[in-house]
Amino acid sequence: MAIPAFIEKAAPSDGKARSARRKLRLQLHGTRAGGGDLTVSVHNISATGLLLEGDVALTLGDGIDIVLPHAGATRAKVIWASGVLYGCQFDTPISAATLSAAQLRAVVGADREEDVASRARDAESFGVRLHRLRTARRLTQVQIAAKLGVSEQSISAWEQDKARPKAGRMKALAILLDVEMTELLGIDEANSLSDVVARAKAQVAEAAAVSTDNIKIIIEI
Repeated sequence: MAIPAFIEKAAPSDGKARSARRKLRLQLHGTRAGGGDLTVSVHNISATGLLLEGDVALTLGDGIDIVLPHAGATRAKVIWASGVLYGCQFDTPISAATLSAAQLRAVVGADREEDVASRARDAESFGVRLHRLRTARRLTQVQIAAKLGVSEQSISAWEQDKARPKAGRMKALAILLDVEMTELLGIDEANSLSDVVARAKAQVAEAAAVSTDNIKIIIEI
């Protein structure tokens, strides 16, 4: 599904059209293109780039500042073009959190911005949530690693959902980020962990046609 977007018109810095600085914005609720802006569509956005569709007369090597959720203006350049389709590559790959938020635009359409944020949080993996909480507090992976006594690679692995911190470090991480464990783990306060486990045991017991007394759930955090 395409994500509606528009490219803001910018005046050339030296009189050459090639030097114009273009800025692409996803169309959020309440955000619309101006009269001189160009409406386009964003397809197949990934961590490394995106496919852009629109009559925008781009050429190979042209740069675009793409304004993404949580990341601000992210630089990309055109690496191939075919008719009204343009393949763009980010100068630096975007984070999983930014990618998830951008992809959500295509799903929610014109939903209100607060609803978008709520749905994004509900769909977050632990790694995406950790990245969001860390960047919201302007902490780097290096700073988090130093405070917890782990390597920077460990923090990176957590944010990429390749690994999870152990229970002791999870508690320290929550304190460092100044959040409750329930928020760090993505557990709704209205649903305690014991309630979640109880429902899970009941569902497994029903599916297996056994008593809940025979179901044992082990949680590794």
